[in-house]
Amino acid sequence: MPDTETARDGLIDAITRLDDGRVRFFTDTLIKKGCASREIHCCLSQGLEHVKNLFEKGEYFIADLIYSGMLCHLSLSLLTDSRRTPETAHKGPILIGVVEKDIHNIGKDIVAGLLSADGFDVIDLGSNVKPRAFVEAIFSYSPALVLMSGMMHFARESMKETIEAIRAAGLRDRVFILLGGGCVDPSILSRMDADAVASDSIDTLNLCNEYISRRRS
Repeated sequence: MPDTETARDGLIDAITRLDDGRVRFFTDTLIKKGCASREIHCCLSQGLEHVKNLFEKGEYFIADLIYSGMLCHLSLSLLTDSRRTPETAHKGPILIGVVEKDIHNIGKDIVAGLLSADGFDVIDLGSNVKPRAFVEAIFSYSPALVLMSGMMHFARESMKETIEAIRAAGLRDRVFILLGGGCVDPSILSRMDADAVASDSIDTLNLCNEYISRRRS
């Protein structure tokens, strides 16, 4: 079995080269060596960045970009399965989805996998999610946190409409709303009634854990 540093480098390279067999092998190696979820996620993020650079150079195509996201989701699924036990301290349900009219779900899938591996019970609504679907899911699952993602600029309007629908349903005070994805930045909070903006997946995880800690204290 390779040492931890070799396994980290191997996982980064496996994502970069879109090698599913090596992604499984090096993920399993890091899991067996007791590496933290965030450490494995950092490897995945670096691999994705390499894939993105190759795409921008014209060496990879859209299909390769999508497949790299699928491989990251595979790695995080292996991580989640390895750490789910009856004794796991679940942090409660968390709702996540890509807002209406946007179908870019790679980032959302990675965040969902990371949150699940960290002990959250993730309700993933998928992509192109209508405001009503968010509202119905809040009624059904009673999550403390609602994560909305969007990549395209027009997704901002969908986020605003979704938050307004949550407020109209009388649910706004029940949930912490966190926005993420390529369409958002901190300035967006001045234009809509959200609680926070996440800059990346690790920031998302930190913000969710901070909120849960505050609720429990």
